[in-house]
Parts: sequence; structure tokens; C-alpha cells
Amino acid sequence: MGRLTVQATTNATVLMAAIARLVDEDPVGTSVLATNAVRAMADPDALADAYWMWVEDAAGAPVAGAMHTPPWPPYLAARDVEAAVALAEHLAESGRTVTGVGGMRPVAEAFARRWVELRPCRVRTARAEGVHEASKVTPPSGVSGTWRVSGPDDAPLLNGWALGFIADIGDPRPARDDLLSDRAASGEMWLWEVGGTPVSMAYAAPATGGASRVSWVYTPPEHRKHGYASALVAVLTRSVLESGDRCMLYTDLANPTSNAIYQAVGYRRIADAVSFAFDPE
Repeated sequence: MGRLTVQATTNATVLMAAIARLVDEDPVGTSVLATNAVRAMADPDALADAYWMWVEDAAGAPVAGAMHTPPWPPYLAARDVEAAVALAEHLAESGRTVTGVGGMRPVAEAFARRWVELRPCRVRTARAEGVHEASKVTPPSGVSGTWRVSGPDDAPLLNGWALGFIADIGDPRPARDDLLSDRAASGEMWLWEVGGTPVSMAYAAPATGGASRVSWVYTPPEHRKHGYASALVAVLTRSVLESGDRCMLYTDLANPTSNAIYQAVGYRRIADAVSFAFDPE
């Protein structure tokens, strides 16, 4: 790929301007980075400590992007392993505390190999994920209830569910407990209700590069095994597809139940991602 240069900023607007071509060329691969940057542009307090990076080739064209949003480890939006190595070297030189890395498997592995050379540590797999995309929807049958969009009054419930979701996937607890307040108030969260009682939630990020990512899919334990999440994801996915955008999501490959649910709705696995944790030797 020739000489690569890593650029960095704390301004999400600067990042999005720099990687606009990359987002258009690879909306699925850049979805996590781009949607978080768009979120930070709308609400600077949401990711106040974010550190945004992109990699340019010798001609100045963007070939990769990345973000470091503590307490989470860096996340790479890259396809080329050379860019991953360059990002590892840049972060090592920056002096930032790096506790792991996430991204598509080949680039995350390349980053981890270089990081161990620069900062000796043990690498373990924190979560292996499948990247899935849906081109059509098969809604489940026989699920009671109906869907609606959120409102401001839903914020306390959804914020509590958000913490349950984070605990379920094993991510670190964030500093803020009002993670979904803005999205609830703006009607961005979708709810499944039975008899007027919310029983499940889901979210589809505003499309970047023509692709929207479904996330925050959560059903509290007392309402599980009734198909509520499947029905809600099906409705939400159909809405995204009917708008003309692509629709994708990530699944934890260690959870066969959720993988089967999404496949039944219409999602197909198109790539593998991984999150590594770096432990002291």
C-alpha cells in the first residue's frame, strides 16, 4: 500500500470529513465508527473523551479509520492489515491506555500482533462476533403485541434496560447512566408492547453511506422466550429496507439463540469481527 500516515483529532466533524469517501465505499465496515462519530457530532458530551483516527495512503486518500472511546478499547474500521499495524504504532506512541482492540478479525489480529511487540501483554478473545446483513425480512408468526416508537417518558425504563444490555454482553459500565435518553425523546428507539406494557427494545442508527446498523436489542429476563425481540427486529429491519438503506447488525457468536433468531428473521452472516482484551503479563 506504500507509505501510510495516521492522522488524529478529538473533533468528530473533522473525522467524518476526512473519511467521507471511505464511508461511501464501505458503509458496512465503517458503520460502528461512522455512527459513533455522528452521535458525537450531535451530542459532544456523549463521547467526550473520544479520540478519532484515520489512515491516509501516500496520495492522501483515507484507507482506514478508528476510534478510542474510553472505557472501551480502540475500534478499527479497516480492511487492510498494514493500516491496522500503523494504528497500533500510533496508539503506542500516543501514550494512551489501550486495553484491547476490536474490528474485523484480520485487522484486529494484525493490530494485536503488533501491539504485543510494542507493549508485551497477553491477548485473549473477549468476544467473537458475526457481521450480518438482511436483504429481506421474514417476520415470526404468532407473537402477541405490537410495536411503537419511543417517547420522552420511556427514558428511565430504556436507560435501565441499556445497563442490563451492557451487563449481558460483558462490556464495561459507562460513566453515564442516561445512555438512551436522547434517543428515547427523539423517537429513535423502537419498543414492542404487550397489553400496553413495553417488553423489548431495539434501535437502528441513522444510515451512514447508505447502511443502518441495528443495535440495543434487549428483552429483560422476565419477558424472554416469547419472540418479542424477533418481532421487533423484523419490523425495524423492514422499515430500514423500505427506506432504501442496507440493514446490518453484529451478533455474539457465543450466543446461539440470538444468532438463530436473526437468521430466522432474514439476516445472513457476511463477515467476522472480534474484540480482544490485552491483559498484563
